[in-house]
This record gives sequence, C-alpha cells and structure tokens, in this order.
Amino acid sequence: MARISLPVAWKGHYMEEKHSRLGVASFGISVLIGCGIFAMIIIAGVLSSGRVEHGQAYPGQALVGLATIALLAADILAVGLGIAALCQTGTRRLFGILGLTFSSLTLMGTVGLIILGLMYAGRYAGHGG
Repeated sequence: MARISLPVAWKGHYMEEKHSRLGVASFGISVLIGCGIFAMIIIAGVLSSGRVEHGQAYPGQALVGLATIALLAADILAVGLGIAALCQTGTRRLFGILGLTFSSLTLMGTVGLIILGLMYAGRYAGHGG
C-alpha cells in the first residue's frame, strides 16, 4: 500500500516554518557591519580633512584602516552565514536573502570605494601643491 505524505500537523494546527537562525545572524551582522563601515568612512573623511599638510598622517588613520579591515572580515562571515541559511531546508529564507544581499552590497561598495581612493591617491600623489 502506498503511503501518502501529508503536511505536518500538531493538534489540528499546521506547524509553520521558522526563520533560519543562520539567516537572522547574517542579517543582524550585516546591518551592524554596514553601520560600522559607514561610521568608519565618516571618521576617515573627518581625519583626512583635518590634515594641515599633504604628507601629514595621524595614528588614528591607521586605526580606522585596521577597523575597516576587521569589519570587512566580519562582513565576509555574514556572507557565509547567508549562504548557509539559504542551503538549509525546512526554514524560511527571508533573513538569509536579506543578510546575503546587505553584506554583499556592503562588501562591494566598500572595496569599490577603497579602489577609487587608491586611484585618486595614485593620480595626485606626485603633484605637490
């Protein structure tokens, strides 16, 4: 006799899928990292505009750079969690998709901004004003 699989029911109520914990973690980390990178960009701009001469550098600029690298590494973790959440079965994928999207956009935007800054610095490095 063939078995017919029916939706899982418990006391007459259908059990609904829960959100993936990995997806929620990916989403939360990506939002926090996005806010942190935005703050680092603002701080870097303030430190850069406060220079008196072109060659002058502050120790705070190195700390901002290291903090940005650490935030980007954590954002890669959020990408991994988002991918893992999408691979899970039996859970909702909304937060996994959102976390993966936000963290990917943050990574691409930040790396693009770094490349743009390096191109600008290379173009105008030899021109002392």
